[in-house]
Amino acid sequence: MLSRLPHSPRSLIATALLVSAFASVPAGADEVLLTNGDRLTGRVVAKTPEGLEFKTDYAGVLRIDWRVVETLKTDEPVDVMMRHNEGRLATPLERSDEPGTVRLTAVPEVPPVRLDRIAYLNPTPSQSGEGTEYKGRVNLAGSANSGNSDTKQIVGEAELAGVAKGSRFSTRIRGEHRTEGGDESASNWLATANRDWFVSSRRFVYGRTSVERDRFRDLAMRFSAGGGYGLQLIDRDQTGLSVQAGIDYVRENRFDADDQAYPALGWGVRYRHWLVGRTAEVFHEQDGYMNVDDGRDITLKTRTGLRLPIVDRLTAQVQGVVDWEGKPAEGRKSTDLSLQFGLGYEW
Repeated sequence: MLSRLPHSPRSLIATALLVSAFASVPAGADEVLLTNGDRLTGRVVAKTPEGLEFKTDYAGVLRIDWRVVETLKTDEPVDVMMRHNEGRLATPLERSDEPGTVRLTAVPEVPPVRLDRIAYLNPTPSQSGEGTEYKGRVNLAGSANSGNSDTKQIVGEAELAGVAKGSRFSTRIRGEHRTEGGDESASNWLATANRDWFVSSRRFVYGRTSVERDRFRDLAMRFSAGGGYGLQLIDRDQTGLSVQAGIDYVRENRFDADDQAYPALGWGVRYRHWLVGRTAEVFHEQDGYMNVDDGRDITLKTRTGLRLPIVDRLTAQVQGVVDWEGKPAEGRKSTDLSLQFGLGYEW
């Protein structure tokens, strides 16, 4: 004899729907209430000068203007860093009935805190002043042709940058070697180092140095060192733009021409911009200096290009590199132009 079923089909369906409904509710979700009444659920990633980074299951990481946040709550503690050295505390956040405020759960005796007093949520080491964040990149480009023409080229470059509270630095080394028909047609390398110290949120003083060698431009070594004043015109996650100008000391040792050393007026430009959806990053960098004793003696270096993320930390890169000298060595041209396609790895 068959045993009796414990539930009817209708009760089984009802139970399944109830379980499904509970499963659809985010467990341990943070909430953000906006000034227009919208309520978002997800997870608070960080609060920066650009706004609130809030991760959702349906739209990834959202960047929300901090001014449109009415209040918020978190299920787990977040690192709250106040403005003007008012303090720092790891605490869950709780919604407040007073608009534009939030409660700090770890200190219930403290009245609701105004949101505009919070400088960061989960600050990075550079934002908190506790350390330096590093970022590096290695790119390699090359080509080889045989048949009617026999050319080989390889270009490698490596960059390391760091950001700390109130300062940043970058170093870069680049080398190129090319042969045509078995004869060497290019052999050069360049190493640079820069450091910026911020005196305000937008203004900085800088120091920089560079060393380069290029046999085909009659350059046994060019050394430069200098410093000056700069402006960070734009500093957002999507876009950055800075300009700088100052004084450099330049020394040139030539293979054939006479050596020389001179003071120079120096300048620099740094620009980057992520296209919509962070599908590609446009960049432009320019460094130059002009001999104060001879306005025609100008050296200009630029590189402009596009980086496209491929997968994980791999990127594809195309860039145009221009080296220009106002007074090249005898028998040399003023402009060297190189268009490079390659792959990169970032960390």
